[in-house]
Amino acid sequence: MESSRERFAAVLALLACGVLFLAFSSPLWWVSLKAPNYPADAFPDGVRIHFHVDGTQNGCELRQTAELDVKEALDCVHEMDTINHYVGMYPIASGAPVERLLSKYLFLALGSMVLGWAFTRRRSRLLILGAGFVVVAILMMRGVYGDGGAAYLSPGYIEQTLHGLDIERAEYDGYSGLEISKRSFGEALGRYFRNPEIIADMERQLENMVNLSVAAVVVVMLAFFIGVAVSERFAALLLLAPMLLPVFFVADYAGWLWWFGHHMNEMGAFTVKPFMPTVFGVGKVAQFSTFSYPYYGFGLMVLFSALLAVAGVVRRRA
Repeated sequence: MESSRERFAAVLALLACGVLFLAFSSPLWWVSLKAPNYPADAFPDGVRIHFHVDGTQNGCELRQTAELDVKEALDCVHEMDTINHYVGMYPIASGAPVERLLSKYLFLALGSMVLGWAFTRRRSRLLILGAGFVVVAILMMRGVYGDGGAAYLSPGYIEQTLHGLDIERAEYDGYSGLEISKRSFGEALGRYFRNPEIIADMERQLENMVNLSVAAVVVVMLAFFIGVAVSERFAALLLLAPMLLPVFFVADYAGWLWWFGHHMNEMGAFTVKPFMPTVFGVGKVAQFSTFSYPYYGFGLMVLFSALLAVAGVVRRRA
């Protein structure tokens, strides 16, 4: 029979799942560029963008003054891409294409692991864990490879892709997730750089990485299920792996910034030495000051990890 502490640990785990859902739909990090040609009265936050798990969104707000009468906010994602392409940096949409495509399924898998851990009875835990992983695998295969699967991807990914491709929803819904990912990736690259052979090669690499990543997700879920079925001690990893989500995000974010700063297209108007864009804090590139800081969605990620840590301690003491 479960003790009150064990029940409390389960409640904390369930609460963490709710926080995880909120983090998925929230901006995790923001980046802004400021320069003399973007005056503070018109651009109080500079050219600002917000990074989400499943895409990048405009961080510029509508600003009207007596001298300026506009109907919608500046598209700062496009503005930043325009600035960056002069030095040969690839557009923002070319970053983390696999992570954005699979983000919905990765978070569902993490949620399934936490829900499985919340149950202490072996049979219940395996039932919840197995059912969750099977549902994730089916949804992932349907979204990535199924005809019309693009319609079942995360809302943020769909919104950004529709905006980037400038197509109607009916046309979008006819693609699989893999097809729409390759198309949006290729068109984003081709919008600023006319290197058809290089872009085609990068699209092939993207397809290979998607296939490899889908297989890896399935294998990892299977390994977790078998591990929990074989050893009770393995169940601790159901808590530890999701708890490290903020660390995984920052590492992935920093890795992609490094890629952007070290893979310049030769068609850039200006040549700059490879550099590491600012991950956290204030940086300087030419006349631009760059600002990069976590946003409230990352705070939710940290809260998610903290709830899991407390739940783990409570259950251990129980």
